[in-house]
Amino acid sequence: MRHRIGIAFFYHESHSFSPMKTEIEHFWNEGYFIGDEIYDAYTGTKTEVGGFLDVLKQQEDVEIIPLLCAAAVPSGVVSSNAYSIIEKQMLESIEQAGRLDGVLLALHGAMVVENLFDPEEHLLSKIRQAIGPNVPIATTLDMHANLSAKMIDYTPLHFGFKTYPHIDMYEQGVQAAIALLKQLKEDISYYAAFEKLPMMPPSINMRTAEGPMHKMIEWAKQAEEDDEIYNVSIFGGFPYSDIPMAGASVLVVSLHPQKGEKTAKMLASLFLSVREEFIMDLPDVKEGLNRALAFQDDNPIVLVDISDNPLSGGSGDTTELLREMAQRNTPDTLFGGLYDSESIEACRKAGVGNKVSLSLGGKISPEFGEPVLVEATVVALSDGIFYNSGPFNQHLKVDLKGAAHIRVGHLDILLIGRPMSANDPEMFRHIGIEPQEKRILGLKAKNHFRAAFEPIVGSIIYVDAPGVASNRLTTFKYHHIPRPIWPLDEIHYEVEQRRKETWRH
Repeated sequence: MRHRIGIAFFYHESHSFSPMKTEIEHFWNEGYFIGDEIYDAYTGTKTEVGGFLDVLKQQEDVEIIPLLCAAAVPSGVVSSNAYSIIEKQMLESIEQAGRLDGVLLALHGAMVVENLFDPEEHLLSKIRQAIGPNVPIATTLDMHANLSAKMIDYTPLHFGFKTYPHIDMYEQGVQAAIALLKQLKEDISYYAAFEKLPMMPPSINMRTAEGPMHKMIEWAKQAEEDDEIYNVSIFGGFPYSDIPMAGASVLVVSLHPQKGEKTAKMLASLFLSVREEFIMDLPDVKEGLNRALAFQDDNPIVLVDISDNPLSGGSGDTTELLREMAQRNTPDTLFGGLYDSESIEACRKAGVGNKVSLSLGGKISPEFGEPVLVEATVVALSDGIFYNSGPFNQHLKVDLKGAAHIRVGHLDILLIGRPMSANDPEMFRHIGIEPQEKRILGLKAKNHFRAAFEPIVGSIIYVDAPGVASNRLTTFKYHHIPRPIWPLDEIHYEVEQRRKETWRH
């Protein structure tokens, strides 16, 4: 008998304080694929769905049932209408599929919908109702998931990313698919142990190459050396979601429930013990630029405008760093990408090689900086379509909805037609800009850009400009998060003593 495995993807990271509500067209613009369209979109990509496909295609006794894939760039909460459309389409695709013997589902874990705090739990409950109580489900989840205990009720098989920048999405898709097949074919029983923590660490120092999250991932991998521990996920949470399930957590998938519980509690204690290491003080824009200009480096110095990172829900059009870079007018500098479709249209009307008066940025979130008035030369125009060179989302098609390369004095600026983090050099190269040739890069990004940019740049300086994705969590007025929660509150939580060098399970 052939096993019929459904694959699906519903992905959004929702910022409760962003003014940009996420509507259905934002999913259509980023990625909305039904049925066989999923093969064309994700085959050969280093994504979760790419991992699902590669594993299942190797199984002679498996029939792949492509359902629905929908993703939008992080922004404000998802509208009730957009969520309802996608949920309805997802459930209809399951109903039309007939018998399913398993479901692989790529989620984010930090989606928020109008009037619905935990939409991914809600979706899982609907899927479970549709396919029955005994059909295996396995999900992949982002490291910044605000995981709730209810998610564990529907399946123990959840696989969080272990890298930030997230360059193991494909590997976690593979892991999820293999685990589901083992449950289906070998009748293996899995158990989930879950620990929710009273902490909501800022994500700026959550990179896995160094620092506290590096420690946590190494401890997680160490725990997985035990034959009875199948997988360990460390979730940092997404602190811009104002919901009751916000915050960090630990999930252990085990073959023995008691061993899983013991491991989860130990890792939760370790997580709490390193919490202060997540706090970073950042320079403001002027100080950051001063530092950059003081460096003598053969490679570009990067100024990262983290507070307006679109992949953290930023509007992509704040102007403080842009204004300062334009005023300094330093040779061989580049800023981008700035979301400004109005200015792109003005550039198209002016034409390549011509001068144009522009009012740059500050249209979505003027409270974080007024538009910058410039006289610019239009250097190049494009449709904004490129393919990531990777390793983050490698080979995935990106559509910026138009792009313009303009020059203001010595400053090159990339204008883009929708908010998008500058995570891949192809964003610039597709229009003829080589970032490696610049002295200073001002990027709207956070940490994901490091995966592709670190090999070609020198020092990296995070700057604390105004923006909806600020590292300063005290600037947000929370109403629904659990309290007390660190770092907004003092917490009194027993932390077990441990000796890292001898800890084993």
